[in-house]
Amino acid sequence: MASRKPETSDLSDGISLQSVILQFSLMCAVLYFWSSPFIHPVKIMVVLFHEMGHGLMALLTGGKVLAISIAVDEGGGCQTEGGLPLLIVSAGYLGSMFFGGVILYLSRFRVFVPMVYGILTLMLISATFTVLEGSYSKTFAGVLATIFIFLGFLTPVAIGGLVLRAIGTVSCVYSIYDIYWDILARHGTQAVRNDAVIFSDMSGIPAQSIGMAWLAGAIVFFLFVLRLTVKVTAEESAQMRGAAA
Repeated sequence: MASRKPETSDLSDGISLQSVILQFSLMCAVLYFWSSPFIHPVKIMVVLFHEMGHGLMALLTGGKVLAISIAVDEGGGCQTEGGLPLLIVSAGYLGSMFFGGVILYLSRFRVFVPMVYGILTLMLISATFTVLEGSYSKTFAGVLATIFIFLGFLTPVAIGGLVLRAIGTVSCVYSIYDIYWDILARHGTQAVRNDAVIFSDMSGIPAQSIGMAWLAGAIVFFLFVLRLTVKVTAEESAQMRGAAA
C-alpha cells in the first residue's frame, strides 16, 4: 500500500509558506498604517537606532560619543569626537537598516527572542545614563526599555517574536524610505543638512550619488534578510520530517 505524502509548509528552494504569508501580511500592515499613530513610536525608535548607529561606529573606530538626542518630529542628532568621520556619518541610515535586519532575522528563532530584547534593553539603559540628552530622549528610551522587558520576559515567546518581527520590518522599510526622502526626493528643493550632504562635504562626492549608493545597499541588504527570514528553519524542518515519518 502506497504511503500518502504528508502536507508540508515549505515551498521549493527551502522557503516556508507560513513565513512568507506572515512577512507579506506584516509588510501590508506596515504600509497601510504608515502614517498612523501606531507606527509613529516605532519610527522614533528607528531614529534612535539611526543615531546610535553613528555613536557605535564612533566607538568602534576609536572615537567617543558626546551626546545623542531624538525629537517627537522624527528628528535626531549624534555628537561624536574622533574616530573615522566617513564611516561614522555612513552608519546612520545604514546602521538603522542593519539593526532592523538583524532584529527581523533573529525574530524567527524563539530561543533568540528574549536575548534580542535583553540586548536592546541594555543598550537603551546604557545610553540613557551616559549619552542621551533631553527629557524627551531619556523618557522615550526609558519607556521603550520597559516595553522591551515586558515583551521579552513577561510575554509568550510567540507574541514577543511577532512584535520583534514587526519592529524589524518597520525599521528596514523606514530606513529605505528615509534615504530616499531625505537625500534623493528632497535634494535641491530645500536646504536639508543630512548625512549624505555631510559625507559629500568630506569626500567631494555628490550627495545624490552617495544617496543612490546607500539606497542600493539598503535595498539589497533588506532583500537578503527577507530571503533568510522566510527560509525553512531547522526546527520547522525537523517538524516536517517528524510528520513525514
